Amino acid sequence: MSTSLTPVIKPKDILAENEISYLRQKSDLHGMSLLLHAWLVIFASIIFFTIFPNIFTFIIAVLVIAGRQLGLAILMHEGAHGLIVNNTKNNNMLSQWICAFPVWSDTYGYRHYHLTHHRHTQTSDDPDLSLSKPFPVNKFSFVRKVLRDIFGITGLVQRYELIFKTLLTNDTKKDDGKKISGFQSKKTLFGILISNIIIFISFSTVGEWWYYFVFWLLPLLTFFQLFLRIRNIAEHAGVKDNCNDFNNARTTYANILERTFVAPYYVNYHLEHHLLMFVPCYKLNEAHKLLLNKGYKEEIEIKDGYISLLRSVIV
Repeated sequence: MSTSLTPVIKPKDILAENEISYLRQKSDLHGMSLLLHAWLVIFASIIFFTIFPNIFTFIIAVLVIAGRQLGLAILMHEGAHGLIVNNTKNNNMLSQWICAFPVWSDTYGYRHYHLTHHRHTQTSDDPDLSLSKPFPVNKFSFVRKVLRDIFGITGLVQRYELIFKTLLTNDTKKDDGKKISGFQSKKTLFGILISNIIIFISFSTVGEWWYYFVFWLLPLLTFFQLFLRIRNIAEHAGVKDNCNDFNNARTTYANILERTFVAPYYVNYHLEHHLLMFVPCYKLNEAHKLLLNKGYKEEIEIKDGYISLLRSVIV
């Protein structure tokens, strides 16, 4: 496996200056509207169940909320790249409190990890290589992972490790690699606690006291993990061994159901994101069209949908 840095291809190598300038522009209103959309869908789901309480509306609510929890994780990813709003302080605050803390994550820790992934995509130094290297996998292995996800085993193990590793760690690393105090790392747990208390109160106000447990923790520990796994598989699993910057990540076309559950907020345009990290998610489809119009279709890694993608990496 190569250890060279990526990407080698620079934006100016594939796009004109005016195209780069347009794609780089961020809209505060558009970024904020995505955050609002995620939370409106979440509350609409539990209101839908409250009005029509039955097993079918319960299942629908759990699945849709899990999809929007993935959506919040995607928007945290936007925040880690500084792409939600133009003001850096506001971007980081929104990413932390509206996106990351509710789903038990942290923008700053994720940013440090994720930018390393961008610098070393699909090389031996890529911290995400373990997510893609095992593929293709056999059906038994994949089904076992799916069952671990939907029965909450994966989610419980990850939250256990998050809490106890944080409590037992005396320091952590900031984006620049410098040490910060253990107290600051434990502030992540404080943020998670406060944000989830707010969610508990909000859900109780809309419905019943137990709504937080069945409409937030249940999807977060189960189907969110499954949707996250499928998203991770789609992005890099099964790409070419001799990959370059046009095919070390993948774009997967998504229908409305796939966008609802496993590909919210344009995350399926992952190759474009790797080539053009400065592009906000709502312009990635335009970046994709530009690449096609410039004749790069035969070079870039594209799948027609998530079912065909999974079939290609499960044997």
